[in-house]
Amino acid sequence: FFFLSVVGFTVYGVSKLILYKKRKSLDKKQWEDEVYINLISNNLVKTRVNTNEDFYNFNFRAYKSSLTYHNKCEIINSYVEFKSELCASLNKAEKLIIFEIVKVNKLDFEPIKQILINKAKAGVVVKFVYDSFISPKLKIELKRAGVKVYKFSKYKTLGRIYENTRNLISIDNKVAYLGDIGILSKQLKQELDTMDAFIKFEGEVVQDIDVLMQQDVLFASGKFLDFEKHDLVTTGNTKIQFVSNSINEDLELLIVKAITMAKKSISLQLNEFIPTESIMSLLRFAINSHIEVKLMVPLKTATPATYYATRAYAKELALAGAKVYLYDGFIRFNAIVIDERIVLVGSYSINRQHINTSLQNLAVIEDFAVVSEFLRLFDMGVDNSYKINDARYMLLRERFFKNFV
Repeated sequence: FFFLSVVGFTVYGVSKLILYKKRKSLDKKQWEDEVYINLISNNLVKTRVNTNEDFYNFNFRAYKSSLTYHNKCEIINSYVEFKSELCASLNKAEKLIIFEIVKVNKLDFEPIKQILINKAKAGVVVKFVYDSFISPKLKIELKRAGVKVYKFSKYKTLGRIYENTRNLISIDNKVAYLGDIGILSKQLKQELDTMDAFIKFEGEVVQDIDVLMQQDVLFASGKFLDFEKHDLVTTGNTKIQFVSNSINEDLELLIVKAITMAKKSISLQLNEFIPTESIMSLLRFAINSHIEVKLMVPLKTATPATYYATRAYAKELALAGAKVYLYDGFIRFNAIVIDERIVLVGSYSINRQHINTSLQNLAVIEDFAVVSEFLRLFDMGVDNSYKINDARYMLLRERFFKNFV
């Protein structure tokens, strides 16, 4: 018993030390971000526009996020189509490519890897930032070709705490992609049971995405980088506000603000649902205010704990009066549609463990075609879902993992 207690205290002490080092490291990142923005501010094309809408002004004050009007946004529902579109964009790259992802599946990444290697050898600056894992062989291949590969954080333990889950790709400050790019091999084998939504951005918002990615490259590399002034590509008329968080700014505030502005309907299609008390209370309040609340979560997730905790909270919301569906497969995106007018989509996670401790991003898109596409995805998912009818009955393992998580 003495031996086991010593081991236990040692593990506890080491984990707390790593947590402290992660926090101090990310505090340093916030300082570096501020310095970097001050250094390059004169090279940025200002895209901030005035608006009377409190929601966008709130986001600007809280996150210093610009509201942009001249954008084009395309939703890609198939990973195969996304990869084809991405490869075509990468082949057109002339100056700069930045990847910022959690991890990659080595076999599936092969064609993209070859393009990155060819572009790096041709003189294009290629920066590759990962957070969780890439194979040592892949890392060596990329570095030998001239790709600048950086690990976001050197502290590997403690799971997803302070993880970088942005999942972004920027090309020449003209095109950017957002989505769950690092695919698990288990999910690839069951693609027919997977719902995907990748977003391709063009226009003014790409600069905001590019600046954020340059900041993360700075933190991962430890080197200040010159930011070349680009002529912004203004195309389309989609209104987009791209919001990212830091260690002291969480996206929960934005989600809470979006829920409070709903007057008719709230549609949530999420890969997990373990909400904070504020989000859960506001959704109950919306239901009691005769606002239609619909939730769809997957039956297949990465871990049993996440799955059963998600199902427990989903049943609680169903008991409050929401329409709740369990999708028979994977959902690999997060989308919240408010009043069939705006959609909040990005790498954010409605998970009380990670919403305030992971580096994430969120795009607020106000466009009829984009919102209609996400509503179509929800309706399509209903056909392959189980509706929760008896929410009063909760399994013992659901109760356990709800409290455990």
